[in-house]
Amino acid sequence: MNISDSNYNVNNSYTGNIAVSAGKGQETVNTSSLSGNAQISQVAEGQIFHGQIQNITGDQVNILLANNKTLIAHMTESLTMNIGDSLNFLVKENNGTNVVIKPFNQEANMMKDNAIFKALELNGLSPSEKNYQIAEALMNKNMPLDKASMQKVMQQAYKFPDASIDTLVSMNKLNIPVTESTITQFNEYMTNNHQMVNNLNSLVNDIATMTNEIINNIPTGEGTSAASGLNDLINFNSTLLGSISDNVDVSVMDFKTLISESISQNNTWDANINQNVNTANLASGAPSMSGEVLTDISNSTILSNNITELSNNFSINEANVSDVFKQLSDLGFNENTLNTVIKESESPMQLMNNINKLLSDAKEVGMELPPEQIKDLLKSDSYMNLFTEVVKKKMTLDPNNMKDPHELDDLYKSLYDKAGKLLENFSGSGSSGQNLADSAKSMQDKIEFIQNLNEMYAYAQIPVSISGKDMNSELFVYMNKRSIKESKEEVSALLHLDMDHLGPTDVHVSLRGTTVHTKFYVEDEESARIIDEHMNMLEKAVNDNGFSLTNEVITREPTLNVGNNMVVKEMLGDDLEQSVKRYTFDIRM
Repeated sequence: MNISDSNYNVNNSYTGNIAVSAGKGQETVNTSSLSGNAQISQVAEGQIFHGQIQNITGDQVNILLANNKTLIAHMTESLTMNIGDSLNFLVKENNGTNVVIKPFNQEANMMKDNAIFKALELNGLSPSEKNYQIAEALMNKNMPLDKASMQKVMQQAYKFPDASIDTLVSMNKLNIPVTESTITQFNEYMTNNHQMVNNLNSLVNDIATMTNEIINNIPTGEGTSAASGLNDLINFNSTLLGSISDNVDVSVMDFKTLISESISQNNTWDANINQNVNTANLASGAPSMSGEVLTDISNSTILSNNITELSNNFSINEANVSDVFKQLSDLGFNENTLNTVIKESESPMQLMNNINKLLSDAKEVGMELPPEQIKDLLKSDSYMNLFTEVVKKKMTLDPNNMKDPHELDDLYKSLYDKAGKLLENFSGSGSSGQNLADSAKSMQDKIEFIQNLNEMYAYAQIPVSISGKDMNSELFVYMNKRSIKESKEEVSALLHLDMDHLGPTDVHVSLRGTTVHTKFYVEDEESARIIDEHMNMLEKAVNDNGFSLTNEVITREPTLNVGNNMVVKEMLGDDLEQSVKRYTFDIRM
């Protein structure tokens, strides 16, 4: 990288090292050099000062100023420079706390200016500030300075005035369609705010908020409104579940016969009581009839065990499931019916649909369902927590089950379709409905942007659920689809993980023959230690599949961690072309 294209950050708060995320080739000055920093902090923007590269140790550079004061800087990126080089520096920004300086080569800048003005003249374009910015951005991105390229960016700049010229040029270089949505998505990637799992959490939270608001607003008073309220509650729940269910999740049960038998048995039970059945015998433990309502689920060993088994199989919270079934029992559903709901649920979402089908069928056969009690069930913490947990499972992948290579494609399609159904069904449902619609549209935009990226690069975001927690991962295979190499000697990929305990973790994986080499980039020594201690598990898994493993664990410098995401940097950064040239790929991946 040319030093003339690089920036440096100087911090003058005098409290030690402060990491500043400042883009490619920028440096954050170590404020332990008080005198040098104090001097530079007084220099106005646009001023030029002279310095000499006094020493280079790793990423640390000492800059000797004209009055023999020293600045100590830590580079965030490798630069080409030598001890003894004398450079002019331009004060690019000074906000009173941070000073951004840029190496300033007057001769080189004059040559660049001349080249840009010449290009504008040849293309018949005026040397305006906007035209200069466009030409400079095209030049910096190694793109042609022809009239068609410049006019294309000009038109986009006028159409999207809030977008930076650099963003527009970068998107054109990457062949990403320039729209308001893609600009937003691109900027999210460049600022490391693009994680799909964040969108998923917002979407699920907005669904829960809207659900609670709509249910609260359904009248469930006495008389005609009560019957209407019951219908509205069940119909709303059916529409909501239908928006986020697949065909395999739909209830195939008909609970009407079970419920009718339960009602008949309960009527018989009531009749016996009216005929002066010895209540003392009942209280002392006389056998109960199968239609009797449970007073405590824990008293039923079979139902309690079934709830435990179902919760373990689906990895959902047992306390929430148990409380929901207790509320169903309180509504009058007997043990046999509740056991059937559990046994006929083959997925967490089908469990939710079976519960709703149970309520719907009970209403149709005339079972007495107090609307206020149904409302309390649907908005209860246990039901909403269970519902939220199930929806998140529906919208993420379980790493233990990721065997089908098409599973991720299926998830993207499923998420896109579900977001569309939510938009269609609830976009007009008040302020909470609008928030949900915005989250759903954002999810669709994110998936479309990933599809755009995949026109050029093998890239995927993978929202996963590990031990009940939602996490985001990203995979980038070093393969430019526009210029696939014939050589198949080596396959390389980058995996980015955002982990609770390890923090942001980047894994570079390369395959040559049957040898897999991994490089783990982590934030601190503790994370490195954890990975080292468990590396034998990875080695065994690799060996079991017929490969051998070599590995490295690398701790990044603290100043390099701010906003770091190697996948995004490699895919959308300035070194993309060099990255593609460095590797060859197996086109079957």
